[in-house]
Amino acid sequence: MNHESRIIPVMDIMDAKVVHGVAGQREKYEPIRSRIVKGSNPTDVAEVFRRIFGVEEIYIADLDAISGTGNNISSVTEVVDSVGVGVMLDAGVRNKADVERLVEFGVPRVVIATETAHSYEDMMEIAEHHPEEVIGSLDLMNGKTLGSCSDFRDKNPVDAAGMMESLGLRELIVLELALVGSARGPIHPGLVEVCRNTGMTIIAGGGVRNREDLRELHSLGVEAALVATALHNESIRP
Repeated sequence: MNHESRIIPVMDIMDAKVVHGVAGQREKYEPIRSRIVKGSNPTDVAEVFRRIFGVEEIYIADLDAISGTGNNISSVTEVVDSVGVGVMLDAGVRNKADVERLVEFGVPRVVIATETAHSYEDMMEIAEHHPEEVIGSLDLMNGKTLGSCSDFRDKNPVDAAGMMESLGLRELIVLELALVGSARGPIHPGLVEVCRNTGMTIIAGGGVRNREDLRELHSLGVEAALVATALHNESIRP
């Protein structure tokens, strides 16, 4: 029996390159420096993740789409078409039309996130029409819910998670941006409380350093962990 949370490798893409995310400070992100892959081409990175770690799914954050400055859909579709892994894409969707555009491009799973959704009503419409294609993301910064709309802004994590569970979502990413790329460990009060108070399958993002962290997450009830830095620096090996 595996007593570790499952690994979902992460690719943050900006200007068609995989970049190293640090604490959500996106203006400071630079192309990755990795021990397992040369360069920062998204397809090359995804192929190495698939080959070395045998993963079936990769999480991609299209940072240009999230910030509203463009998109990297061509890079994403190339990964979907050529690498043979499932893709979970956060492209900053704001409404149902955004989700449908990504589904038409062949994206298997689309993230609907508190950081970018226009409103709770928009999330409700998305979940109603695309229950199989979407996964929720509770975005936090130092324990506070990030929300572009007042429905989520400043809600405590448990209340925000409860709102998303009421949509009928079965899976929820709990992403603490302050921990991304920090090597500070993935356990934080918001994650603990959400795990204790929700029936959704939880995926944790931010701070994973090693397999001990994966075991701690498993003991907390976390099904999977979003991981990038620890894979590139070989702190976690196959």
